[in-house]
Amino acid sequence: MEVKNQNTEQILLEVAESLFIEKGFAGTKTTEIARLAGVNHALLHYYFRTKENLFNCVFERIAAQMVGFISIAFEGDAPFFDKLQRAIEMHFDGLVTRINLPMFVFREVIRQKERKDYFLNQLFPVAKRVLARMHGDIKREVKKGTVRPVKAQNVLLNIAALNVFSFVAAEILFDTKDKQNAGALKVFLNDRKQNNVNTIINSLKL
Repeated sequence: MEVKNQNTEQILLEVAESLFIEKGFAGTKTTEIARLAGVNHALLHYYFRTKENLFNCVFERIAAQMVGFISIAFEGDAPFFDKLQRAIEMHFDGLVTRINLPMFVFREVIRQKERKDYFLNQLFPVAKRVLARMHGDIKREVKKGTVRPVKAQNVLLNIAALNVFSFVAAEILFDTKDKQNAGALKVFLNDRKQNNVNTIINSLKL
């Protein structure tokens, strides 16, 4: 029996993610994914069977990584506001490498209930672990009198909302594929990241 090569599978996922985000599900051909990954189409079918399965694997990978950045930031014993700043910045920087991801999620997930349900099912277990860590930290800080009482899920949603909309705005204001805009886009995103950090932290401080 053939053993699947993890490197090949990883390459296929990376290429598929890039194309799905750029072109959407309908506009992406599995033949193009295989060609850009440097494998034959039969091998792609061997790994993922169908285009839908490959798309779901990409969703699972994105959901785990996006929430995972925040989860990693809240590990350890660093001061609360240091961890919070790190969480916001890591999540934001993760989106920088996938600048078209927010519009992709809106386009492919929000409009289609089956994909929305799948995305939420992948997201929920990771988000639950993050919320547990955040809740414990917030509870300790409230007792110390350093932050106002707030639900962990509201903090997490505020991070997601501010960061995600920064990239929606970037797509509206800039042609993100035009290299001539790269400098101005970088300045815009750096400013938004710092603004998001300040907005969330200042909203919690007493």
